Order: sequence, then C-alpha cells, then structure tokens
Amino acid sequence: MRAHGEFERIRAMLAVAAGLGVSDRVLIGPGDDAVVIGPGRDESIVLSTDLSIEGVHFRRDWLTWESIGYRAAAASLSDLAAMAARPVGVLVSLAMPPELETPVYEQITSGVAACLDRAEASLLGGDTARSPGPVVIDVVAVGTSGSAVGRFGAEPGDELWVTGRLGAAAASVRALQSGLEPDPGDRKAFERPEPRWREAMWLAERDVMTAAIDLSDGLAGDAGHLAQASGVRLDIDADRLPLAASLEAWSDSSVALAIATGGGEDYELLFAAPPDALSGVAGDFQQTFGLEVTRVGVACEGTGVTWVDRAGEEVPPPAAAGYDHFTDPA
Repeated sequence: MRAHGEFERIRAMLAVAAGLGVSDRVLIGPGDDAVVIGPGRDESIVLSTDLSIEGVHFRRDWLTWESIGYRAAAASLSDLAAMAARPVGVLVSLAMPPELETPVYEQITSGVAACLDRAEASLLGGDTARSPGPVVIDVVAVGTSGSAVGRFGAEPGDELWVTGRLGAAAASVRALQSGLEPDPGDRKAFERPEPRWREAMWLAERDVMTAAIDLSDGLAGDAGHLAQASGVRLDIDADRLPLAASLEAWSDSSVALAIATGGGEDYELLFAAPPDALSGVAGDFQQTFGLEVTRVGVACEGTGVTWVDRAGEEVPPPAAAGYDHFTDPA
C-alpha cells in the first residue's frame, strides 16, 4: 500500500468530519488556515491551532528555549494573519519530559510572551503534561475579524502578490544543518518570525484581497493549497520572486530559488487581488509597514500551479511542492 502524505491524511480526516454537519455559526470550517465562528453581527471569532514538536519543528542545539517558545506562538498567530484577523490571545499546552525543570517552562513562556507582546495579544491559559519523548508545544490562537479572508476567493484574472522577501529562515536552517553560522538577518528571520496580521488587516480594510494564505510550508506548496481551494490555476513568475538578501548573493541562482520557494517558515503572505487593485495602495503599504509587496503572478482558468519566466514561457518548478510532514525528513 502506498504511504499517504501529510495532506492526504488531513483531507481524509476532513472527509470524516464533513459527515457531522456544520453549524450556521461556523462561517469558514476546517480546511483553511483557521476556523471562523460568527457569534455576533459585526465580528467573527477566528481560531487556529499549531503544533511544534522537538526534532521536527525545532532542535535544542539550534535555538534557545525562549526562541522555541516565540516561534511556536508566531506560527499559530500567522494562521490568524492569513485570515486577516486580529490576535486576541493564545492557549499554550506543553508536553515535556520529566528531566526538564521549571526554568525551561519559564523560558518557553517568556518567548511566547515576547511574541504576544508584539502582537498586542494575551496568554489565555493552557495545560501541561508529561511526555515520554520529545517536547511538544501546542498553541491555540484566538482572534477576531470583521471581514475574514479565506483561501477560496481567487478568480481568473486576479493578480498574485507576496509580502516581504522569501527564503531567509530556510537559508538559516540550511546553514545550521551544515554546521555554519547563519547570516544574521537569516537567523533573525528564523528565530523571530513576524506574523503579518497588521498588514493583512490593512489590506482587507481596503478590500483588495480575494484570497490569502501564509507561507509556512513554502511558496511551492502553499500556492497549490490556494489554487485548489479557489478552483483556479496559479501562474507564478519565478523571475519576479523577491528573495532574501543573502540568497540574492548566491552564485547558483537555481539553488537559491529552490530554498526560497521550498524551504518554508517565511510566514509572509501570498494573496490574490483584483486586477490593478494594488496599483494605488502598494506605495502606501510599503511606507506604512516598511515592507515590500511584490506582484508575482496571476490566477487563470485551470488547476494547480504553473511556473513561468518573464516572457511567459513555462519553466520547471524551482522546488518540490512544499514541506510535508509525512513524506519529508525532519
């Protein structure tokens, strides 16, 4: 029997859950970056959960406990950003081996708190349990939104945009795997990722996003999720992708592009926008946030993701289809 990948397993679970029915208070259900619940007329509750597992998502010899906590919180808050939701707080559950004493718990919580402080959010509670093996951190993020954005709204003709630059965190991991000290900017991107919820809300308030996703697993894979949810084909111009400064200096541009599109953990946003919708606001966006926003492609009739060059000619995918927990090595 062929081994199933991560996303096949998730889809199988969602298929079982679909038989339960959905409350009319669930506005966007499982299958997106977060679930959206509408308790009132003007605002929805947005919920997401994210696991961080030792040996899969982090290594103790690469990161301090504080950085491990920060990253775990940021990953969950980034799911709220993908829905254009404002963070309210998080619930944090820890499964820890018994040899790790109280100071480790405090350091992890300190990292979570630092991330929450930047996001103007609160620690709402959580749980602890004994783990017979690796450290496991589960973060449930709670947010609110007056106009949540899902993955499913892109239409043929929409433009594709990304925030920031891609590949810094993945470049840091590659250096660490090789026993090298990463570029300082790359290490910062790896240790202190910034969930783009302010940027997403700013764009949503101007009604310029039809669909969005955060780039946690890499553009090569996450673009496919957005394409599938929206029922469109995404044509992405590989030559237009904004690479991290360290990757732009690489002599082998194909390897740099593969790292930027397949490495993941950028936590930038990929979003679709109506034609020319950003022409009048892209400059304001960059001035407001000090962050680039770059047009990288277009949505078309069809399915999947096609990679093209500046001349519009199809080129091979620069990387495999993103990170998959059940087919990729830790």
